[in-house]
Amino acid sequence: MVKILYAEDDAMQARTCIDYLKRAGYKVVHATDGEQALWLYRRETPDLILMDVIMPKMSGFEVAKKIREEDFSTPILFISSLTHSQHAIDGFDLGANDYIRKEVLLDEVVARVNRCLKNVGMLKVETDFVRISDNISFNPIRRYLIIKGETNQLTPMETRVLKILCLKKNQYVDKEELVKEGWGNDFKESYRYLDKVIARLRKYLPKGGAVEIVTSWGRGVGLMVKKDSNES
Repeated sequence: MVKILYAEDDAMQARTCIDYLKRAGYKVVHATDGEQALWLYRRETPDLILMDVIMPKMSGFEVAKKIREEDFSTPILFISSLTHSQHAIDGFDLGANDYIRKEVLLDEVVARVNRCLKNVGMLKVETDFVRISDNISFNPIRRYLIIKGETNQLTPMETRVLKILCLKKNQYVDKEELVKEGWGNDFKESYRYLDKVIARLRKYLPKGGAVEIVTSWGRGVGLMVKKDSNES
């Protein structure tokens, strides 16, 4: 059963919404303030988070910011009485998947929860999130490369190549293996395109940083991460 973390401090609003969500077939874990929401998120590992913005102890925006520091996959939907478009923009900037105004019918809330879960395909960060270093993370399902909080959208081929390099971090991978895994063939054109993909991936990484993609003639290509480094 899909588990939803629902954070709402208004008791009456919470009871009504929880009833709708349960009738739709969801398991609901309820938080009454921001701090509890963050604690329950870490304990319960929900499939989706439905959260008010204005809450005691910690706002929904603050909770979302902390969650997105470690989790780029679990859907976050804000449901709020704040109706100005800038509030919605702020929510999306923090990594929200949707922003729902409280005046909508609860049937629509459930419909948007359903749509969000369908769009993400129920993919969980625990299996698809790769931490490369302190400041660099990779989500191969969403094709995100996150560097110092900035999200870069990778192409499908960049994602395939980087995934292989991550699986063999600090090792050299033969170009033939990269081509066969990425393209499924050994055409000369594929090798030339591989070089272009590697060049693009290098541009994402900070120059002189702790993480770099290194080519060693006769050995291959490697994603090298310096030990005991803290990129600043």
